[in-house]
Amino acid sequence: MISFRDVTVTYPTGTIGLDGVSLDIEPGEFVVVVGLSGAGKSTLVRTINGLVPVSSGTLEVDGVAVHAASSRRLRELRARVGMIFQSFNLVGRVSVLQNVLVGRLHATPVLRSLLGLFRESDREQAFQALERVGIVEKADVRASQLS
Repeated sequence: MISFRDVTVTYPTGTIGLDGVSLDIEPGEFVVVVGLSGAGKSTLVRTINGLVPVSSGTLEVDGVAVHAASSRRLRELRARVGMIFQSFNLVGRVSVLQNVLVGRLHATPVLRSLLGLFRESDREQAFQALERVGIVEKADVRASQLS
C-alpha cells in the first residue's frame, strides 16, 4: 500500500513539485497519473522510492515511512518497488526476458549476474511480470524487435 498524507515537495529553487497531496493506493491496484507537463507526475512517482524528498506531510510504502527511512531501508524499499524512468533504455541485443531480469540484479551475486545465471525463482518472477503485461510470448524475442 502507498499512502500520501498532505505531502508537499518543494525543490531547492523554491518550485513546488507537490502541494498537499493525499492519496491511497491499495495493494494490486492499478493507477494511472495523467497531467500536463510540470504538473508533478514525475515528482509524485519519484517520492515513492525516496528519490525526491518529501518537504512536509507523510508518505508510507508498505508501512515504511519513506521520508524518515534510513539509506539501508530505502535500498530495501527500492528493491521491492519497480520504476521505469521516462528515458529508460532497453538492451536491444538481448531478449525481452533478459531485460526484465535486470530488475533482479540487486539480489543476484556478481559472478552469477556477469554470466547471466539467474536463479529459477528470478526467471519465474520475470515470466510472471511479462504475463501480467501480456507479452510473455515475446520473452525470447530480441528487445530491438519490439515496437
